[in-house]
Amino acid sequence: MSQSLTSHLLDLDPQALHKATTHPFLLAAATASLPTPILTAWLAQDRLYALSYVPFIGTLLSKCALPSSSDRPESLQWRIADMLIDCLTNIRRELNLFEDTARKQGWQEQVFGPAGNGVRPRVQTRVYMDLFAGAAAAEKSLLVGVTALWATEECYLRSWRYAAARIATTERGDAGAGDVMRTTFIPNWSSEVFEAFVRRLKGLVDELGKSVEIKEVERCEDAWRQVVWAEENFWPEVTGS
Repeated sequence: MSQSLTSHLLDLDPQALHKATTHPFLLAAATASLPTPILTAWLAQDRLYALSYVPFIGTLLSKCALPSSSDRPESLQWRIADMLIDCLTNIRRELNLFEDTARKQGWQEQVFGPAGNGVRPRVQTRVYMDLFAGAAAAEKSLLVGVTALWATEECYLRSWRYAAARIATTERGDAGAGDVMRTTFIPNWSSEVFEAFVRRLKGLVDELGKSVEIKEVERCEDAWRQVVWAEENFWPEVTGS
């Protein structure tokens, strides 16, 4: 390929990517106009998504061939492992953010489910769970796995940056519980810190993906397309969308 792997993937279907990352749910979040049942349903499902992220990252870590030489910190495999460890730290923080917000807002039952049962994943959430399991399967390479990981984070960054831009064009005010999107969640995933993390991940994917065979590129293309489709369908429908 004449371009990097991630640039190639981003060019596959720009319209599908745009549609997945400009969903009406994001505009409603930016304007604090989400009905509380839709907001809590999204939060419950995003929490389940985050929980499924943990074993996915753990499996990718097990695929890293860590060197024991003195140049270990500079090796690609170690830098990927280091990034994956940071992923686990990030997801622990985000799970705490979800759960603290639910408790503060009095949404424990909607987000955590009835005591002893828990919330069941929607079909759209199950798609992501299955996608993670497939990308980390024994027969899949580390490259396919980290490509799927980068794809999810790239889509999330674009989605919440879209929402953040819409906040700037709407009047701020007291929107009650719905304003947690504008005060908590949108800033979290549209921040420069999150962007730097996504760009770091992108660079590692490109480095690992240099000079790979066409079959491996095709597997990465499949993972990318699956994530873009899953992203569009993960957002809840809102009235008038």
